[in-house]
Amino acid sequence: MSEAGDMGLVVVGAAGRMGQTLIRAIHTMPGARVAAAIERPDSPHLGKDAGELAGIGIINVPIVDDPLPAFAKADGVLDFTAPAASVEFAGYAAQARIVHVIGTTGCSADDNARIAAAARHATIVKSGNMSLGVNLLAV
Repeated sequence: MSEAGDMGLVVVGAAGRMGQTLIRAIHTMPGARVAAAIERPDSPHLGKDAGELAGIGIINVPIVDDPLPAFAKADGVLDFTAPAASVEFAGYAAQARIVHVIGTTGCSADDNARIAAAARHATIVKSGNMSLGVNLLAV
């Protein structure tokens, strides 16, 4: 947590619909802040302010393509990307020892096994459906 006590969250896939939605939600949430916004290396949005892209104005968080330094300064990562990206981000979250929330759908058995291996070193919450009812039934 930061000196102010806010939970610093990294949004990966920040330029996508869900990424922008997460940025807007975090911005309105007391006790949380967008610590970093990550996009793929070929994204046309690199360098843009994450808040401006999400429609909430400047939040002084540039969109970058290097996740590990961002993860190292954060408390958690929110990931609604693609299976291959989620596997990669799980490895980075394990290295940084931060919480990784994965809402990515379409993961293969191999993807899930690799995410489970990363979960030995980080807390990983993975659900292909983030609705409350579905997750209560899964318990």
